[in-house]
Amino acid sequence: MATMQPEAQPVPTSSSQNFVFFNARGLRAGWRLIIFLFICFFLFSAVLLSMRLLGRQPSPPTSLAASLVILNDGPTFLLLLLASWIMSRIEKRPMGAYGLPLRNEPVLSRLVSGYLFWGFIPLTIVLLTLHIFGAFDFGSMALHGAQLWKSGASWFIAFLLVGLAEEYLLRGYLLYTLGDGIGFWPAAIVLAALFGLGHSLNPGETRIGLIATVVFALFASVTLRLTGSLWLAVGAHAGWDWGQSFFYGVSDSGMTAQGHFLSPSFHATSPVWLSGGTVGPEGSIVTLILWTLMMVAFYFLYRKLRESVLGLDTGSSSSPPQI
Repeated sequence: MATMQPEAQPVPTSSSQNFVFFNARGLRAGWRLIIFLFICFFLFSAVLLSMRLLGRQPSPPTSLAASLVILNDGPTFLLLLLASWIMSRIEKRPMGAYGLPLRNEPVLSRLVSGYLFWGFIPLTIVLLTLHIFGAFDFGSMALHGAQLWKSGASWFIAFLLVGLAEEYLLRGYLLYTLGDGIGFWPAAIVLAALFGLGHSLNPGETRIGLIATVVFALFASVTLRLTGSLWLAVGAHAGWDWGQSFFYGVSDSGMTAQGHFLSPSFHATSPVWLSGGTVGPEGSIVTLILWTLMMVAFYFLYRKLRESVLGLDTGSSSSPPQI
């Protein structure tokens, strides 16, 4: 009688190895994220080491100065661009796929509409509401003449770089690639939570302020999903911060900007949940409600406009309409 031989175990083949590293879209999202994070770690470490060798040790500021913000967020954005460009060469994709396209994209109109209608004006509505409820006074002018224009321009550049750096950090390559792995909305939620966690390190942050920060991150993700780019979100981020820190002179995550236009005041007797306390307007329940309404309004308004355009010209390949 012939003895039964044990069944031979399958030998790993190149196809099984390919399954671990690749899928139908190329290198799997997890490996691409690891490569990107390694590149970022190398680039930022090189810059920090260079600063140490030059005797310039970065330290967290106790107040906001436009020059320091520019020197911090400008290089941060450039390093993120460089890391994303390296990944675009590895993946053979255009850089615009990661959220900041330039070709066939109304960059200026999206920046301006985001800056005014989704950034500066909503902040003004918040502060007017706080004023009506007796929690806030706009105060008087603190700057005049050439100093006013110089400070305003410096802060404009600074917060444009803040918007570019912070939006591209968590809603650029990371959101594009993590979304490819687990889906856009799960990835957006994860990165919004990380955005809030990062703001928890700011002095004087409150629970309402952190929740509001997460909501704004989700709002930015909605704009990205419906417009195909981050330009509107960058404008909204910059417009809110510029109005908050320079124009109205209120605290931004517990810090007050140097060289602000108005000298406002919050009433000490007002509850923190209304005034925002040490956080500033971002810690107010009014901001949390407004940003939530903004996110919902943008989603339904923009989707309706896009469906209207597609209904008129279903064969059009043009970019989505602007708000």
